[in-house]
This record gives sequence, C-alpha cells and structure tokens, in this order.
Amino acid sequence: MIELDNLLNDIQQQCDDAAHSMFGDATTRRWKNPSFARIMEDPDAVGEMHGVCGDMIRIYLKISSGVIREASFFTTGCGPSIVSGDIACELAVGRSVDEASEIDGEEILTALGGLPEDKTHCAHLASSSLQEALGNWLGRKSE
Repeated sequence: MIELDNLLNDIQQQCDDAAHSMFGDATTRRWKNPSFARIMEDPDAVGEMHGVCGDMIRIYLKISSGVIREASFFTTGCGPSIVSGDIACELAVGRSVDEASEIDGEEILTALGGLPEDKTHCAHLASSSLQEALGNWLGRKSE
C-alpha cells in the first residue's frame, strides 16, 4: 500500500510541475483553489455555454440595482476552464450589467497573464457564458 501511495504522490507531483511550467504560479494556484467555484442557490441569472472541446462553463449571477453583487461558476472543463470561469466572475463582481457586458475573452486572458495558445478558447468560453447570463437577465427584466 505504501508503494501505491508513493506512486500516486509522484504522479501528482509530476502533474503539478507540468501545470506550473505550462501556466505559471498564479494561474496554477487559482486552478487549485478557485474563489468563485460553486453552484449558486437562487441566482438572478444563469448562462451556460459549451465549447468545441467539450468543456462547459455555467456562470451564476446575483444582480441588484443593475450591479452584479455576486458571481459563481461551475465547469466540467480543464484547468484553463476553471481559471477562466474564476476570473470572469472576479471581473464581473461590482460592475454594472453594462460594464460587465464588455468583459471579453481578451480581458480574461490579460487578467490571467495569458494561457497557452491551444487553451485560449477557455477564456472566450467563460466570457460567452457571462454574456449569456447577462442576456438572460436582461431578457427576464424586459418581460
């Protein structure tokens, strides 16, 4: 049993080292401990988008007086989807709906310090999920 534990620890360390070298320290820390990852109860708006890679990001918002007061996300995706959803929520909180509607994938990538080229679509997926949530809120508001 000790040999299996050692093997698993070695594999985990190799994965951690690879993530750190690929994404950097700050992004790896965020991936391991995202601040906004949770399914929100009773949100005012939800947006969900699916990427061509098979990832899904769902963003939940609580909006009061036209300002995003709370945001969270859930994803079935990889580390870059996790950090992209987390940053999208961080950027949205405290912004008006109009201001948050301007958050795009490039702003998320800048806030992250970039992602490998083959993972930049995750930032755009998170942005699209946020825009979907805002659109759903605006649609309900106008009814």
